[in-house]
Amino acid sequence: MISKSYLCLLNRHSFTFLRATAARTGSHPWTVPRYCATGQRNMATLPEVVSTLKKMAPLSLAESWDNVGLLVEPDVRKSVSRVFLTNDLTEDVLEEAVSVDADLIVSYHPPVFAPFKRITSDAWKSRIVSRCLGRGIAIYSPHTSWDAVENGLTDWLISCFDGVVSTIQPLSINPEFSHVVTLSASRSDNTPLGGKEIITIVESSEFFAGVHFKIISHNDSQLQLLCNSSSLVTLDKVAKSSKCNLFFHANKNESLPSCSTGSGRRCQFKHGLTISAAVEKIKRHLGVDNLMIALARGSTLESTICSAAAVAGSGASVLRGCDACLYLTGEMSHHDVLDAVHNGVTVVLANHSNTERSYLNVFAHRLLAEMPQLNVHVSKVDRDPLVFV
Repeated sequence: MISKSYLCLLNRHSFTFLRATAARTGSHPWTVPRYCATGQRNMATLPEVVSTLKKMAPLSLAESWDNVGLLVEPDVRKSVSRVFLTNDLTEDVLEEAVSVDADLIVSYHPPVFAPFKRITSDAWKSRIVSRCLGRGIAIYSPHTSWDAVENGLTDWLISCFDGVVSTIQPLSINPEFSHVVTLSASRSDNTPLGGKEIITIVESSEFFAGVHFKIISHNDSQLQLLCNSSSLVTLDKVAKSSKCNLFFHANKNESLPSCSTGSGRRCQFKHGLTISAAVEKIKRHLGVDNLMIALARGSTLESTICSAAAVAGSGASVLRGCDACLYLTGEMSHHDVLDAVHNGVTVVLANHSNTERSYLNVFAHRLLAEMPQLNVHVSKVDRDPLVFV
């Protein structure tokens, strides 16, 4: 059994604990492929597991362009015992997931992104969806919600360095409900209606089926609730069709940016590092033998740096202009690399998914801490399609 006291150490400032443990035992902290708790195992329902995944990384943290959450929900199996983690859901990875009888695949990158016009055997992505539906395997993708969440993938990525970590682009959390609405109403004699009476009016309307809202408060004269944009339009129809004088005032429901969530992380080192030493730290952390490096203009491998910034995957748009001596990401365009090195920044590229994959083992421990009844597998087949030769 993995203790919760052990798991609580897996945060932004202490990922080094696992590396120290690995050094004592001779193992690599990011290569254990399968995790399970001891004792009697009970299945969880798919909604229970999905709810836990959302709690661990709220989907509201994802980028607006992303496709996250439960992407494939089969009708033939509703319980989950085996969860299979992968960075990319390829056909080879699916074969592996089928071999361990997975009930749910958590694929960091969403295998369903562009809309399908048909699900046939002609294309590899539609074959994956078809096979998962036929075998009762659900698919969930967290993608950029894992990047942004505090103590998530990007915090793990930057944790190869020792120092003070900050968020490059603080995220303004996209709330589930976009508007705060205050409703008030009066009878024909202008006497006010109470909040409970207003609730009854809304719920009895012929338009009520289209209203998705959450009540914040109500009193003797008004009702305050949260709703999304489409429900705001529906509430307007309710007000106009009401036999009493019902009107409302709406304000945008906007959260302040969070200093601990968002795209990218920057680390101000406690002690200076040579570029060569920084590269070795990155290799050990990612579990790779080779990296691509573009030295800052006028620098050598023995030049000392005092800071680094990291973005998983393709990080140019977030890293551009960031005040750091070194950029760590998976891939950048030729021209973005040239801009960085001429601005005095060393660029280290690991290939896109190599900056993401090893976090799966960290997440496996955390998922078991939340749901110890599960059997959690991490793919052995999943790998970056590009290799160094």
